[in-house]
Amino acid sequence: MPRTTYFPYMCDHALPAAAAFRAFGIPAAVLPRPDQESLATALELCRGRECLPCFITTGDFVKKCREPGFDSRETTFFMPTGHGPCRFGQYRWLQRDILEHLGYTGVEVVSPTSDEAYQLAGDKGGALRALVWRAIVATDLLLKLLHEYRPYELEPGRTEQAYQRSLERLVAAVEAKGGDELTRAMEFAAREFARVPVDRSTQRPLIGMVGELFVAQNTFTNNELIREVEALGGEVLLGTFVDWLYYCDYRRKELAWQFGDYAEFFKALLQEVVEHGMERDLEHPIKHLLRNPPETRVGPATRAIEQHYDPMLGGEGVLTMVRALDYARHDLSGILNILPFSCMLGTIVSGMAPRLRRDLMHMIPWLDVPFDGQAVTNIRTRLGAFMHQAEEYRRGMVSVT
Repeated sequence: MPRTTYFPYMCDHALPAAAAFRAFGIPAAVLPRPDQESLATALELCRGRECLPCFITTGDFVKKCREPGFDSRETTFFMPTGHGPCRFGQYRWLQRDILEHLGYTGVEVVSPTSDEAYQLAGDKGGALRALVWRAIVATDLLLKLLHEYRPYELEPGRTEQAYQRSLERLVAAVEAKGGDELTRAMEFAAREFARVPVDRSTQRPLIGMVGELFVAQNTFTNNELIREVEALGGEVLLGTFVDWLYYCDYRRKELAWQFGDYAEFFKALLQEVVEHGMERDLEHPIKHLLRNPPETRVGPATRAIEQHYDPMLGGEGVLTMVRALDYARHDLSGILNILPFSCMLGTIVSGMAPRLRRDLMHMIPWLDVPFDGQAVTNIRTRLGAFMHQAEEYRRGMVSVT
């Protein structure tokens, strides 16, 4: 019996990723955006010590299973995994146990792992992964345009309309197996955003938003934090989704070299070269519209923290510190470190922040923002104070230059 693979709505990247599966004949869909029901459902079933992304994805899976007419024999949930100290590697096991406990024993959970750079199985796994990769890169580029244009738009809502139309065109292009269609989708996006009237005569403080990938990208769990920053007069430079995938490639390559697996090292190196080429091709139609500089490649950027923290310890915390340092060199006015409440890796970054700011970042304003799914009563007060500091920091940079 054919199964439908359901992706949790972590962020808009899930839409073209599911389209890539459909392009290869695999039925796929994206679950609805998470909401308070997702969280409440998971809190009833989990132990309470899990992190916020685990609550949200678990709640969304169970909500789907409880829909009228649901058949577990026709359902696969997509839940990536990874090794290391992060609880992320345990999500799939907990979710399997919960689903079986609730009687949904026929449900499958597919879990590509970060240790293998999320390689996909099957005779077409490589081609499918390449299409998913291009879909994620293209979505990152559309989000860059959204976040660079929306704070300066003259007609409220116009940027969002351009973004949504471009995203719909991208999903259709991916489902058509990409190729020239993906290039044309990016050219369509360039035309859409070029028509958005903006006024950049008054520059806003640019805020780098880094941290745990799920919460940073998911607008429900972070309480629409980017819009909050924009409402307070800022512009956000959000870390990209594909940056995490590049980091997984980097780790795979470094570990292969360390343990003498040179065949795996050169395989990972070749894959990295191909991926950067695909990214350049997708960026080309819109590059003239982007103002903020691209991320420094993960390998060179990682060397900046070696004197303070050993990158071989691995984990998302390394990437968070790397990107905070990298962004701070591009005239940023502040750093927001996003983390789920009780996240160990996020806590490590918070502990390292004073030293990084003092030694490498010229005391740039920094705010740790933990989220636990509850309404954060004081976030506006803290964010308002942070944005005031960021504006003062920006003015100081302007006067120096």
